[in-house]
Amino acid sequence: MLSPRKNSLALLCLLLACCQKVDLTSGPDTDGTGEASAQTVTIVGTGEGTMERPYTPSDIRSASLSGDEAVWVIGYLVGSARRTMSAAEFSIEASNESNILLSSDSLCTDTAHCIPVELSSDKWRKSLSLPTNTIHFRRCLLVKGIPSAYLNRKGLRSVSAGLWMDGFDITTVAPQEWEHASI
Repeated sequence: MLSPRKNSLALLCLLLACCQKVDLTSGPDTDGTGEASAQTVTIVGTGEGTMERPYTPSDIRSASLSGDEAVWVIGYLVGSARRTMSAAEFSIEASNESNILLSSDSLCTDTAHCIPVELSSDKWRKSLSLPTNTIHFRRCLLVKGIPSAYLNRKGLRSVSAGLWMDGFDITTVAPQEWEHASI
């Protein structure tokens, strides 16, 4: 039989095995110096809207989130939409810089499974839009914004942060992993 100390250690090892640690580059000029800055983020689950436990596009679509508080959302950049979701483009050739579409599925081509993210400033258009970031097409992005209606859908506005998470796979972090363990 394991001692209480060994049980705690085994539980800690199990919890840490569920986490993904990703070294990220947050994009150009995020620290005001004109150069990209690196940041390390450990995603331990989804569903809380924090950096470590961000919402997914599915969470945003199904929740009644509103207000002025920004939340973190993790999803795959799958396209953009010009003025309306019915004009969505799910292609690397998309030319719209004013928004991006995020999905929980990297191969999504259905607007019903996406959320629009407004890119209202030049800073975010350069850092996150599909035309200027074609290498990130269908790759993971962690973005912070205010949940609100955009293009007549639930989405994000007022983006205040964004981190590319190339190599990160959302499916490896299941929602049940963010439940707090009691020790």
